[in-house]
Amino acid sequence: MAEGDIRKVYVASSSMISPLGSSVEENMKAIEQYKSAISLVDDRSVFCMPLYAAKISEDISYGDKLSILEGRAVLSVKRALEALGKEPDEEFLDDVQLIFSSTKGDIGFLDPLKADFDERVFLYHTAKVVADFFKIKREPLVISNACISGVNAVITGSRLLRSGFCNNAIILGADLLSRFVVTGFYSFHSISTVPCTPYDAGRDGLTLGEAVGTIILTVDRGFVADADAVLVEGGGVSNDANHLSAPSRSGDGLAIAIDAAMAEAGVSPGDIDFINAHGTATIYNDEMEAKAIHLTGLSKVPVQSLKPYWGHTLGASGVIESIGCFWQMKHGILFGTKGYENAGVPMEINVTAGHRRISLKRCLKSASGFGGCNAAVIYSFDSVSKRVNSIRSSSWKEISRFRLSGNAGFHDIIREWNRNLDNKDVKFFKMDDLSKLGYIGALALMRNFPEIDNFPPEKRALFFANSSSSLASDLRHMAAIGREDDLLASPAIFVYTLPNTVLGEISIKNRFKGENTFFVYDPKRKFDAESQLLRNASLSGMDLVIAGWCDLLGEHFDLDIALYTKDA
Repeated sequence: MAEGDIRKVYVASSSMISPLGSSVEENMKAIEQYKSAISLVDDRSVFCMPLYAAKISEDISYGDKLSILEGRAVLSVKRALEALGKEPDEEFLDDVQLIFSSTKGDIGFLDPLKADFDERVFLYHTAKVVADFFKIKREPLVISNACISGVNAVITGSRLLRSGFCNNAIILGADLLSRFVVTGFYSFHSISTVPCTPYDAGRDGLTLGEAVGTIILTVDRGFVADADAVLVEGGGVSNDANHLSAPSRSGDGLAIAIDAAMAEAGVSPGDIDFINAHGTATIYNDEMEAKAIHLTGLSKVPVQSLKPYWGHTLGASGVIESIGCFWQMKHGILFGTKGYENAGVPMEINVTAGHRRISLKRCLKSASGFGGCNAAVIYSFDSVSKRVNSIRSSSWKEISRFRLSGNAGFHDIIREWNRNLDNKDVKFFKMDDLSKLGYIGALALMRNFPEIDNFPPEKRALFFANSSSSLASDLRHMAAIGREDDLLASPAIFVYTLPNTVLGEISIKNRFKGENTFFVYDPKRKFDAESQLLRNASLSGMDLVIAGWCDLLGEHFDLDIALYTKDA
């Protein structure tokens, strides 16, 4: 790629399957009619009592040999490929990067009473099934970063394209409504007793749902049928370094991500036509978002949440809600936030319940999640885009490295390291084992690096990977509800059933407020994972990064991380 080349990242096509319909048009037409998929679900495989949720009623899938999640994922990608402006050829598939976004994947196949794991519980397996089905040659990437996973995946894919790493990307987001997830959120008392009403004074929690969505990104304009194509203009990811399960009360974490997205896109608040926010309808999430919107100068911009239509679909939410943004831009309609009546956030934002016909040329899509993570991405029409250059990767200088591995004695070893590092943080003993491992490694790296104070918190990044995700904590959660007593779930355990919580613990301790992403790899790819993590870090605009492998399952633990600064 020549110096000064502009690589625009186009949204080439999309598809989605949700409780509202099995196509983008079905979903959007339903929303235009104010239809919601949320209903009272009485299904003992999901929860021990009826609850409001959005569940796909039909067995929409592809093939008999695939799990429901795999089948829906394959079908979604197939339809997105079919919707391209021209037939994807072998060259397209040779140069496409599949990025799979999910929080828990096929976690329903996890059985704490069995010694061996069903391979379907590993997130990388689902991604590999999809990649193999379409004969995609590149190894897939898996992002499991709580509820920002979908937006994070779009940002990652767009940067890879803009940097010249590849020319096409398939962004796939998928999660299921499962007993595992429902019991966990119920333990936090965060599930609404009625369909969710984001930003409203009467809101009392979120509503869960399930979906799968696919967005195909490309730099080849020939694959885009629209006269005025939608672009991915810029994105940002941050951590509020505040709390694992509660968003920052100041809104500063999300504000960092939004500001970074606008800076990368080269736009100002006055250029944004609407905000598709996370809008979960929990008390503190909505308050935090309102404050972040004010901090970034966006308080007058129309704000919406689409979760009253299909619930919170976890790793799929950022993907399907982005697809909703594309539709609104192309059809000149701003969807209202169903159920919204009276403002229920302390700082006024521009939320409406009714749809409006209005010209929409640029959108900000945001998301937030457990572990303190936040993400924001900006979409615009090509005709108004201010994108002027491509992303240039930077090189890194390794400052220090820390390794710790073994197949027995983890608790004794980690306690000894905690003493050696003179760690006085009593919260350390409440962490799950994966977090303890990464946390101790980060402390060891920074023990002899006082220069860290020279790096602004928003320029400090964490990029971690493993193969087991959070299965060690998943097993503990499953054991708690294994006697079919869904009310025994513990919030202190459930919060750790997301691998990115280790990034949250490190961020809180060391004020890392910059980009943070957790990837899940096939264990055979461990040895090339770090170079790929650094490649992604180099595209993020960060100045300092801790990156590497952090895995723990059963008696086995394996940590190999390093501290890097930008090479001058």
